[in-house]
Amino acid sequence: MPAAGMAAVRITNPAGGTGRPPAADDLELALGLIAWGFHRTHENEVRGIAERVRDLATAIAASPDGSLPPGTVRVGTRSRGTVDVELIPWSGDRGLTRITCELAGSAVGPVPVVKGSPSAAALVISGLAAAMWLAGEGDADDRLALALSLEGLTAWYREAHRMTPARDAVHAARSHAADRLRDAGRVPPPCLAGAPA
Repeated sequence: MPAAGMAAVRITNPAGGTGRPPAADDLELALGLIAWGFHRTHENEVRGIAERVRDLATAIAASPDGSLPPGTVRVGTRSRGTVDVELIPWSGDRGLTRITCELAGSAVGPVPVVKGSPSAAALVISGLAAAMWLAGEGDADDRLALALSLEGLTAWYREAHRMTPARDAVHAARSHAADRLRDAGRVPPPCLAGAPA
């Protein structure tokens, strides 16, 4: 995040990958950032985050081409009040805030791991920015899977204790999306590869 209201996203897939399609790893990373943000947020602020995630999911589901209207994601700043988050091209320059999230191997499969100790707000904004970026990268099936996954993430934090591991929330969100698609008679797209049947 090079400046207030600006976000750049770069997702790279390591050599060898995780054995899943890159789109599945990309979705896992975006959901993981938001889940870690929920995890680190004070319980009095969880509802506000859930509303932001739900609003983004609705905008993504309604977008015919992945473009999102200005103001879809907003962030409060100290100097400029509340501003729209605008995606800008990744330049590699050092920003005011840099968030790194990687997929680490584990006994339960790849899990999102955040490097360092970024604030809950920075994690949520970076996750929302990553989801905005993903909306523009995929096709209509990918966008629907993304929107349903975001819906699943908010459902998880509405029902479960927010201090459960972020990987559990991501797993539940991906499962929710795959289940909703199967219930509608649709085949989950590759971005949901590995989601439980």
